[in-house]
Order: sequence, then structure tokens, then C-alpha cells
Amino acid sequence: MSIHYITFRASVHATESDDRVKTALSLFLFDNKINESQTEGHFGNPITLLHGQIKGKDCTRFIDNLKSRLPEFELKKLSNERCERIDDECCLHIRFDKQAAFEGQIRLATTADTITAKIKLRAYPANYDKALVAAEALF
Repeated sequence: MSIHYITFRASVHATESDDRVKTALSLFLFDNKINESQTEGHFGNPITLLHGQIKGKDCTRFIDNLKSRLPEFELKKLSNERCERIDDECCLHIRFDKQAAFEGQIRLATTADTITAKIKLRAYPANYDKALVAAEALF
């Protein structure tokens, strides 16, 4: 697998249930630990940040889930947009729909209510072109 690790992150706003967002995030983290930190929004509203990471076989499991559960047109969109989704640090960025994840579905985000995934690609030497090849192999 051409992935070092994958980090996931979601925010819980004051109007949301921590448990519901944790349930949504666990769709991607499997049995791995969800970490929490507290912050404030622009107007002083409390926000809980949930984050976790997977490595090794769980990365393979995540990619297999993505390929089998993401609708074909969204999988094609990911593949077509990989150039724009890879940063200078060889990370592929994907945003997933938080509400769909709560319902057990994997969908790309169309709103700001997301679970973000940052996939650290295995690319030697570590550069954009090698990361692009690694991302192409995923899809």
C-alpha cells in the first residue's frame, strides 16, 4: 500500500451531539481511538475537535471501503481531481459528508459539514509527481 497513515478530523459545534459525530467518525477510524480537543469559534462558541489516525492494514481497509462503498461517479471525481487534492507534502485531501457518515454511508462532501481525511502518500523521493503516481494507484 502506498500510504504511510491517514488522519481524520471532524468538528462538533454546540448545536451538535458529540456522540453522533463520534459515530460518524468511527466509520473511518474503525476501532481506533478518537481524540478530543476544545476550542472556540469566532463568536466564542465552544467547538470540540475530534481527530484520529489509522496506519498499516487499516489504511488498506479504508481504501477498500472507499472503492466499494463510494458511488462510481464520486470515485471517478476523486481520481480526476487528484492533481488538485495533493499538497506539497505528499498528502491527498478528501472531505466526506458528516451526515452521510453518521448514517453509515461514504459520500464526498458538498457542504461545509465534513469529516476531513488527510492521506500521507508513500512517495520516494517525496515530491508532488511521485505523490500523484501513488494517488493514481489508489483509484
